[in-house]
Amino acid sequence: MATIQITLTLYGPLAKFAGGKYIAQKAVELEEHKTIRDLMDKFEIPYDQKSYLFINNILSDMPGLNASLNEALKDNARVGIFSQQHMYPYQYRDGLPMSDALTKELSEREGGAMHNTYS
Repeated sequence: MATIQITLTLYGPLAKFAGGKYIAQKAVELEEHKTIRDLMDKFEIPYDQKSYLFINNILSDMPGLNASLNEALKDNARVGIFSQQHMYPYQYRDGLPMSDALTKELSEREGGAMHNTYS
């Protein structure tokens, strides 16, 4: 079976799953047609510890969602996964492109996309 190459970058406490302390970057070889779920499982990254997830600079997942898990990876993809302790990456605040799966997930959420609660 053919393989693809992925660059995975993990931030914050998630870096430990790839041998880092605060940040870890790994070149990963996967079989074709593997998904984000397969990549996270390979590194034993718990889904509930994932925060923002980017595929090729496209926001593909957010805290508390799993919109990206079935996203098929392509050769030379760059995947960045932020820990729950990380704020929203500043460089992505204006005009952020989102994946189709995340856009769909947010549009189907009861009460709208995102809410902040203050007590």
